[in-house]
Amino acid sequence: MKQDIRDLFSDDDASGKQLPDNHRQEFYDKLKASRPRKTSKLNSNYLLKVAAIVVLFVAFTFAMFTTKDKISEEVVATPMETQIDIIEQQYLANIDLEWNNFISVTNDEKLIKRYRNKLDDLDADYQEISEEFKANNNNIQVIENLVENLKTRLQLLKDIQEHIKILNQKNEQYETINM
Repeated sequence: MKQDIRDLFSDDDASGKQLPDNHRQEFYDKLKASRPRKTSKLNSNYLLKVAAIVVLFVAFTFAMFTTKDKISEEVVATPMETQIDIIEQQYLANIDLEWNNFISVTNDEKLIKRYRNKLDDLDADYQEISEEFKANNNNIQVIENLVENLKTRLQLLKDIQEHIKILNQKNEQYETINM
């Protein structure tokens, strides 16, 4: 059984046949289809982890900047502001004391209402000036207006008290004359 391979193919019927024109393309297509597919080196879990890290980083950065902005917005009271607050508290305490004295001495509801309206107007003006002061706390004119408003309210109450004292003295004299 020793034969030459060349002789075997020379006798075969297949040696004279031609291959179809698209044989080569079909062979390559079948070869590609039979190859195992390459899996992506980027795993979906890996991508999920990277996305989570990026989201956390962005959220942390945003939180840091908003916290930094809030801290910078908190204004530390200057010594002048603390002095103004102390003066304001003293004046407001005196105003409340005088008002309570006025209420205890007088019985005239119209008089109380009229002076209460005047004090409310002065208080509304004071609130506007306070807003101005918060916007521009270095303006001396605004500070003077704040103090002047408080002085005006206190003086109004003292004038009321003086007026009541005069009325009471007149009433006492009238009562002594009539007796």
